[in-house]
Amino acid sequence: MDIKTDTGEQARLLERIAQTQRPDLVVMMGYGDELPVFRRARALWEFYASHFPGVEIIFPRWSNKLRRGEVVSEGRDLLVGIGDGFQGDAGYSNSGVWSQSENARWIYRQVLAQDYLLRNREGPFFLYQTTVTSVVDFRGLCTVLDQLDPANCYAGPLARLNGPEAFNGLTFVSGASVVLSRDVLERMRERYDPRHVFATLPNDIWQAALLHDVARQALPTFNLVKPRAARADAGYITALVKQQLQQGQYHFRVKTVAPEDAAGRREDIDPWIMLCTMEAILESGHTPAATLALVDKVRRMTDGGAGAPVAPVRAEPLHTGHRDFPLSDLEIA
Repeated sequence: MDIKTDTGEQARLLERIAQTQRPDLVVMMGYGDELPVFRRARALWEFYASHFPGVEIIFPRWSNKLRRGEVVSEGRDLLVGIGDGFQGDAGYSNSGVWSQSENARWIYRQVLAQDYLLRNREGPFFLYQTTVTSVVDFRGLCTVLDQLDPANCYAGPLARLNGPEAFNGLTFVSGASVVLSRDVLERMRERYDPRHVFATLPNDIWQAALLHDVARQALPTFNLVKPRAARADAGYITALVKQQLQQGQYHFRVKTVAPEDAAGRREDIDPWIMLCTMEAILESGHTPAATLALVDKVRRMTDGGAGAPVAPVRAEPLHTGHRDFPLSDLEIA
């Protein structure tokens, strides 16, 4: 990663970034070996994370060497024993859609990882779940956490289901960027039933279904989804991300190529965009007021104007309020 360090100002900026601390935060990366892009993204994250030594980041991973249900911490890896359970179709690497058995495996690993954290940490804390192909400015995330109640917290970019009938109107937080408080994690652990049909749903829908008594709090995200050639547009991407940082964004989701598009070779494109995004963050200051202003805009846009928490089930559509900010690079010329 080519971070400019030829000036005293840049060196001081990196020093300030390294001072970012949040003892009551754990960042859990959605990570696996399903696609080459995930492995390349993990390598980028190892370097990027070194600039935020005060933020705890973990990568849950499967292990065939551990007994089923056994959890062992090895550096940033949190190894979860899977045994010979959850056999079934491996659909994601072929179609880009998780099979039910893959969903069940993912949720099982998530529950075991969260249980490990609950057993090994004292007092209230926040768990921030994101994807390994996302990039996060932890300064902005910490600014947001300062404003969140450490109890009954289920927050992130919101969406709403229109069907099937059993889930009509269900609101949920995108699995790419979700904040959960300790008590909410405990509630999910108590309600998890691996035999229930809910445990074969995508994990963000599963979480929402279990948290039927927790209001949702809307938070921002920016999506880098515009198709690009490999190693292209570095200057443009860096400038775009810096602009969005100035507007208060802190979570950047990178997903430009569908997994089933073999010709697209997502592993050659998305890590490059991630690298440009990481460099932009490490070359930019942070303005808390901008992030808080954006959060307020997102909440008012999401619920139609009031900016209040959103009910678990809502008859009215979301995102009907005024919006004067982009949600993705597709909206920017």
